Amino acid sequence: MNIFDQLPELRPMRTAHRVALRREMEMMVCITPRRWRRSSVAFVLTLVTAAGGVGVAAAAVYVHYEKVNNLNTAHCYSLPQLGDNGTTIAVLNVATGASQVIDALGTCGMLWRDGFLSPGVSTIVHLTPTTTVHPVPNLVVCTMPDGTAGVFPGTASTCSNLGLAEPKPITTAP
Repeated sequence: MNIFDQLPELRPMRTAHRVALRREMEMMVCITPRRWRRSSVAFVLTLVTAAGGVGVAAAAVYVHYEKVNNLNTAHCYSLPQLGDNGTTIAVLNVATGASQVIDALGTCGMLWRDGFLSPGVSTIVHLTPTTTVHPVPNLVVCTMPDGTAGVFPGTASTCSNLGLAEPKPITTAP
């Protein structure tokens, strides 16, 4: 004999209570809990947001480097945008008669310091010679699509904002 053999007789339940109890049980069985639906949607949204954030961070960290292979000319821009602004520079090597631009950043910095390039002015400015040293903005070198160096006023993100590559860092052999 066990405990189930000693259960009392079933008592009759009123019809209204029985119908209400049956409806409640059917609702509990048929409907999934709302809390589960909300938490699964929140989980999926969190997962998608995290994956998107990782992708954006990876894209932001990626820097495209390309070698400057045209050493004959470079372009000094007076505005941080592509187009017809600034001037083209070339340095003539007196010994060989060939032009070779090695220090485009220094040469463009000199044009800014001497007042030939001015902020917001799209063309080169011809000033009378003075002893005034003009301010030089932060300059950044980018590799143009044709392989020339382009020197722009701006920050480290200027090249990527313009869709240009940064010059490949020069490595020296030991």
